[in-house]
Amino acid sequence: MHPPPFLMPLHLPGRITRLWRGVRILSVLAMCWAVTAPARAVLPTGACDRPVPVLQTQRHVNLGPEEPALESAVTLPDRLPRAFRREHVRITYDLDVSACADAPAAALWIFRIGAPYRVYANPSAQGSGTPLTLLNANQRAQTVATLSAADGDAVVYNGRIPALYALPPGTHTVRIALQTLPYMPYGLVMVDVGRTNQLLQRHSDVLREVLGYSDATAGVVTVLGLMLLLLWLSRRRDLNLLWLAMASGLWGLRGLLYFDNIVPGTPLLFEQFNTVSALWAVVLVAQASLHMLHGERRRQRTVVWGGTLLITALFVGVELVGQGAMLVRSLAQFAGMVMTLWLGFEMLRQSRVQGALRWQLVAMFGGFLTLLACAGHDLMIVAGVLPATTGPYVFWGFVVVLVGFAFISGQYVVMALARAERSNDELEERVTAKSNELATSYIRLRSSEISAARDAARTQEREHLLREMHDGLGAQLMTALRGVERGALSREELAASLQDGLDEIRLLMDSTDTQQYLPGALAAWRNRWDARLAAAGVTLAWTIDESLDSVQLGSDAALQIMRILQEAATNVVKHSQAAHMSFSAALHSTAKAAVLCIDIEDNGVGPGAGPVRAGARGLKNMQYRATQIGAELQVLPQAAPATGCRVRVRLPL
Repeated sequence: MHPPPFLMPLHLPGRITRLWRGVRILSVLAMCWAVTAPARAVLPTGACDRPVPVLQTQRHVNLGPEEPALESAVTLPDRLPRAFRREHVRITYDLDVSACADAPAAALWIFRIGAPYRVYANPSAQGSGTPLTLLNANQRAQTVATLSAADGDAVVYNGRIPALYALPPGTHTVRIALQTLPYMPYGLVMVDVGRTNQLLQRHSDVLREVLGYSDATAGVVTVLGLMLLLLWLSRRRDLNLLWLAMASGLWGLRGLLYFDNIVPGTPLLFEQFNTVSALWAVVLVAQASLHMLHGERRRQRTVVWGGTLLITALFVGVELVGQGAMLVRSLAQFAGMVMTLWLGFEMLRQSRVQGALRWQLVAMFGGFLTLLACAGHDLMIVAGVLPATTGPYVFWGFVVVLVGFAFISGQYVVMALARAERSNDELEERVTAKSNELATSYIRLRSSEISAARDAARTQEREHLLREMHDGLGAQLMTALRGVERGALSREELAASLQDGLDEIRLLMDSTDTQQYLPGALAAWRNRWDARLAAAGVTLAWTIDESLDSVQLGSDAALQIMRILQEAATNVVKHSQAAHMSFSAALHSTAKAAVLCIDIEDNGVGPGAGPVRAGARGLKNMQYRATQIGAELQVLPQAAPATGCRVRVRLPL
């Protein structure tokens, strides 16, 4: 590489040559400064070229208003004595981050802290400093100058979740203040300081390992709880669906709360709810398991719910008193472990006596073993047996139990529905078979009844014909026979008696129809009596109303009506000495029913004013026949000055 032309040596004499050499030296020095000046402005003065772990820190412990503050240098992870794990103890850590004080886009990465906390930069001796701002993958290019921390004092962060914070330029010290008693025997666990682009990838990898798909899983468990609740609404008797729905909803809510960086509400309540929610979730799953194993048992239900309500009441009492939170928390964890062990024993015992559900019970037992192993693992972290850098597993263990129970419950419901469907099919088949049997039996019974009714009708009709022939035709023939034997009947009288017998036969023949069309029956009666009335010198006035076109009478009623008309006409011919007879028939409607009205009038001598004579059998027969069919019969004299008789027949239809 050749130097610029103005730096090339020139052959000049004396003082001018020495001056030119000085100019060249100054030019070279200026070029070197111009090249190296930007590099010196960007590079930090400290060792912040790579992430630096913070191995030691200053711990400040405030045991109470009357106790002296304790200050000591501790090595991370910081294991806390039991005396520091109380409600009124306040623990803070001051971290030296001066290695990255001059580096732009510096960040602080915190892996885990044993309690909810607040974090500040450059704290003052009297109080807190500037709140640090939480970074995530979407804030890769942002710096502290563009981030707002106006409300940082109100933000409490979740110590379970790894967090990445932006460090303002010139930050030498970071203070971390625990807000409540730790849930494990460790305070600050692991802290790194470095540039944001270097820590961000590590932060993302650790979040993926610690959280995984916890948010999505919590949402799925919540949706699963809603589905189980909807399924229970259609099957109210399956209470195990209700308990599982409540457990899934509670565990989904817990996952959404405890896998977030921000702590909602009071830090102590946040930590206590973690233990209470886990206990209640175990209780609800236990209730569902007991219901699936052998239904509701009052003693077991009393023990489970009584112990849970007692521990919950202790949590409330501790919150009101302000002491004993760690003791009640340990009691709740112990009760949850005991209940899980007891349920596993119950499932193992029931799997030996159950037949069809044996593999479901084995699967449930395996799920509870998984939960028990995960809970034991997390309890060893809480107890300090395992290192604080170990990830928690109880959330995933309980998700396995809930999903397994939901699958088994869903299969149980499907089996119940299939069983109910088969039962419905069998019931429908039985109902169809019984219906066919009943139909066949009904047809047979109906056929038997019809045959019996036909036989009874034939018998009744035969008896009716025999009775009518005996009373009517038999009487007429017997009268004629006795008159012939005694020689008391003339030829004309014998012919009249035989004519009466023929009329009786015609009436009996007409009555054999089950339904008589009344106008037709009256027309047949008139056809037979027109000639006889004319021979006796009696004129007939015939009036039939059109309202009778729709009237049909039974055979017995028609026969009795015809006999009454025949007896009335016979009286007109034989006894009334009338020259005129009128006949009228009509249908009158009343409020209750339609009434058939028949009137027969003549202009003869009419009935006597006194009582009916003893030998007047014709009038008695007419009255009897009217009574048999429910009709009303009146035989009245004509109103003066007219003479003759009036026969009125009223038959309700």
